[in-house]
Amino acid sequence: MKTFIPGPLTDNARNLLRRLGYGEQTKFSGQTAFIKRVSGGDFPRYHAYVEDKDGGLQVNLHIDQKAATYEGSHAHSGEYEGSLVEQEMKYIVAWVNHWKNTERGDSAGTPLVATQKEKKDDGKKKSLWG
Repeated sequence: MKTFIPGPLTDNARNLLRRLGYGEQTKFSGQTAFIKRVSGGDFPRYHAYVEDKDGGLQVNLHIDQKAATYEGSHAHSGEYEGSLVEQEMKYIVAWVNHWKNTERGDSAGTPLVATQKEKKDDGKKKSLWG
């Protein structure tokens, strides 16, 4: 799934993706990619190719379901469309737009996807395990 996020951006593509939890990976063709694990193992993982383009950010995202089956092969089982890819793309777009709006001082740029559940604080002290 490809998406273009228009600028101006608050930072370069590499730093923006790293802030979203993606790790940098340089492989095969020398093209820089970014990966983010979905679970504790190596797979499945989100795999994004990004580039700074026309003052904005071009993102090409898919999910790698498993590693390449044959040695020397770059082919893998990947999903380029679907609800998981769409959800992650919305997450990326929402945060990049949030950072753009925050930089401008616009409070209307609240991201569409929350990263943590809000905790209620009733003012009472809690034990270490409570």
